[in-house]
Amino acid sequence: MKVLITSDSHGNTDLLLSIIKEEKPDFFIHLGDIEDDISLVEKELGVPRTPCVFIKGNCDYSSQGELKNNAVFRLGGHKFYCCHGHLEHVNYSLNSLLLSAAKKECDIALYGHTHVPHDEFLMVPFDGSMVHIINPGSVARPRGGSSRSYAIMTIKNDGAYDVEFKTPSLEA
Repeated sequence: MKVLITSDSHGNTDLLLSIIKEEKPDFFIHLGDIEDDISLVEKELGVPRTPCVFIKGNCDYSSQGELKNNAVFRLGGHKFYCCHGHLEHVNYSLNSLLLSAAKKECDIALYGHTHVPHDEFLMVPFDGSMVHIINPGSVARPRGGSSRSYAIMTIKNDGAYDVEFKTPSLEA
């Protein structure tokens, strides 16, 4: 299963659509600050054929009714916690994100907001379990010396997975 993980497109829907066309994902996740009509993305994905999750970011003012602050779901034998990250204060620490994921018994936590790609396993202090923390970066406005980026998670039938960070090939 090919999972496309994006964040912080900030209205650059043409670039987002070109990434979707190029990657042809089996599952799509946008971690907030889309700042555009999600129906355009859903149309490109062929929803409901390609399932998707959209998270509300701190700049998603007009989409308040359509987007959630976080989502928890199972996929490929893993339990995911998804958020934008601003409510978890990820600019300062990943502790709140880690604890939110752990409380919901998730082994993968996805976030955006910082516009910087991140990939790290963190240990939960109260039980010693590990949570894989992933930020795909920003497809539109990278920060911290990073390039525009998104992540591809490939999940095998046995639940094993790998994560690859990619740079969009088209500039919109």
